Amino acid sequence: MKRQLLGKIVALLLLPLFLFASVKVEVDKNALYRGDPVTYTISVTGQDIEFPTITEIAGNPVEATSSSQSISIINGDFQKTIAKSFTFTPRSSLTIPSYKVLVDGGVEQTRTIPVQIVEPSQDRSAPVVLDINLSKHKVHVGEMVRFDLIFKKKPNVPVYKLEIEEPKFEGFWVKKLEGVKEGVDGEYTTQTHSYLLFAQESGTLKIPSVTANVGQLSQQSRRSMDPFFNSAFGQQVRYTKVFSNALSVEVEPLPNGLELYGDFEIKAEVDKASVLANKPVNLTVTVDGIGNIDDVQKFELEIPGAVIYANEPVIKAGVKGDKYFGHFTQKIVIIADSSYEIPALTLHYFDEKSQQERVKKTAPIAITVTGAAAKHNSSTPLSESKIEIADDMPQHKEAAVTETETDKLELFYAALVGFGIGALFVWLLMRMRSERKAKVPAVTPMERRIKKCKDDKALFELLLPYKNDSKVISDVLQQLEENLYKGGQHKIDRKVLIDYFKGDMKEVELL
Repeated sequence: MKRQLLGKIVALLLLPLFLFASVKVEVDKNALYRGDPVTYTISVTGQDIEFPTITEIAGNPVEATSSSQSISIINGDFQKTIAKSFTFTPRSSLTIPSYKVLVDGGVEQTRTIPVQIVEPSQDRSAPVVLDINLSKHKVHVGEMVRFDLIFKKKPNVPVYKLEIEEPKFEGFWVKKLEGVKEGVDGEYTTQTHSYLLFAQESGTLKIPSVTANVGQLSQQSRRSMDPFFNSAFGQQVRYTKVFSNALSVEVEPLPNGLELYGDFEIKAEVDKASVLANKPVNLTVTVDGIGNIDDVQKFELEIPGAVIYANEPVIKAGVKGDKYFGHFTQKIVIIADSSYEIPALTLHYFDEKSQQERVKKTAPIAITVTGAAAKHNSSTPLSESKIEIADDMPQHKEAAVTETETDKLELFYAALVGFGIGALFVWLLMRMRSERKAKVPAVTPMERRIKKCKDDKALFELLLPYKNDSKVISDVLQQLEENLYKGGQHKIDRKVLIDYFKGDMKEVELL
């Protein structure tokens, strides 16, 4: 009896808590289109409340959280209600799981809520329509497909604002065409946005439905339009979602790992077939054709004993009719000290007409190198002319019999003084020349060649054989390349180069 009485007393004491404590959950929408966000809210009434930590819901990360609080008085008792909201974008249909909430010392369990992703449907008879079209539905990897996104509206439908989401092209290389083409399709006026698609993988590639938000002014906002400024004050814009159709493309793989599709020609030309040792030969490689020319890879050469510098290719492409055509150009500089052969360059592609693999090659090019590169040490001073002084004194013939002893003595003293003056003059001359040489440093052959370079191109070709000698030279070559081919504005300090060649002991005289 005592235990039953105690249980009733405890139940009566806890009854207000059960009356006051409550947990509710809701979502702002149970069905939504793919890509739309949903907000999940937990509302709890009680005194001591602890919410669960939620960073993701059914594998979808929470993008934003918010909370609110309200206090009410019922029969003299204060009630506190806290609501916490979690916003996320589901990738597919799901069920929001149950969560535990601590309320006034107890544990409450939320109910599960299903959320359904529905596929959009297109109403082709609506006043506003969004269409997507493909020029082909079955292609090869690398083959061009034209994609058109067409917004249609009836002439009597005023559109204040149009927001079209960017189409999603997973598995494609995409090139957007400039401009919007306007036209008429039946009872609709049209705006067409076009893209070129090149499939990068095989299989069934899907292009999902595209969404547009169409904003229209309410009737009241339209009446308040200012005729002078052509704008609305206190505008009330009503947005309507419009969905396009969805499409898919069947993509067949190319054989033998090919990446190019179309029709191409390759050519290789040099600016000279005979060159002096350590002078550059400029090779130009061009590829012209119709197809995915943007996927042509940079050509690399291997020639024993030669220094090779391959520039980045330049591609110019455009659309003509329903064809995508382009021009690929690559410059390669080759420097060697003996004759060599530029090997054949090969281009593999899948031919659009024959539907077979084709291989095109350039002819090998023989380069004759004449002359030898004489090597000098940059620290070796220029040869100096030497002044040689005879070791022996001038010899005098024996005086005539008629000379007196006094005459002989006078002649001897005169000769001695003359020799002394001459020796002093020679010593002063040598000293002056020595001092002059000490003041003016020797000019090395490389210094002369650096100073003679009239522009960045000449300096680039002069330094290219020393590409791998030091970081000083490689850094300068990098700056020169950017100046010549990438619009760079680097100022090259030639004094640094001259100092390097004077102190590096690796001077090489180029013929």
